[in-house]
Amino acid sequence: MNQRSGRNNYLILIFLFPFFITSQVINIESKRFLNDTNGFVGRTDLNFNVTQNTQQVISLGINVHMQYQHNKHRFLAISDLAFIKAAQTNFVNNGYQHLRYSYKVGNRITWENFLQAQYNVVLKLDRRYLAGAGPRFKIFKKKNFRLYTAALYMYEYQVQDNERIVQYNHRMSSYVTFNVNFNKLDFSNTTFYQPLLNNFSNYRIASDSNLDIVLTGHFNFRVGFNLLYDTHQPPGIPALVYTLKNGLSFKF
Repeated sequence: MNQRSGRNNYLILIFLFPFFITSQVINIESKRFLNDTNGFVGRTDLNFNVTQNTQQVISLGINVHMQYQHNKHRFLAISDLAFIKAAQTNFVNNGYQHLRYSYKVGNRITWENFLQAQYNVVLKLDRRYLAGAGPRFKIFKKKNFRLYTAALYMYEYQVQDNERIVQYNHRMSSYVTFNVNFNKLDFSNTTFYQPLLNNFSNYRIASDSNLDIVLTGHFNFRVGFNLLYDTHQPPGIPALVYTLKNGLSFKF
């Protein structure tokens, strides 16, 4: 591989990384649609690129999520896949599927149940299956500002480091989330705290922030930053990982 071609490959990867890198804690709060009317709403994000010079670089990103609401009932379904490969090296290879059902118990309390399947090859997460439930509390809700918090129970089965680590965990998944909307700008942040219920020294802290800028009625430009600190990562994976991301989003 000559120097110029190699440099081009790495520039392509640097450009694509912000679209695809994700941490091991999925921020479902950023996937909610904030409308309160009955019916379906959804969004799809697609990216696909192939570059061939002295090496072939393939990148793929697919995100589809839909929400259906009927009175006090809300269903949310999300599927996400990200892949970047140059020659024989996987720079990004992760994905997840998430299903969530919410029932509005009262004006300030919503009961939630969820299932999730997940993998992240680069971070040595072979697979993780989650099931959980618990209350979500509305602290403040106005037209331009929303604040919620939750404390959910979560059962976790995960396999890491090429089948070397297998765990069956009981965790708390608590979070605080807020959203600020002003004209064509929308900013949101969610911070999670997920300790083991029988060992609080084993925990994850994740923070996810997103700024959406409305371009048209269907297209947004999004800038995001997420951070994960995990006290018990597999060997070779740093405790702290973070991502700066940007891209276009289509709403329907």
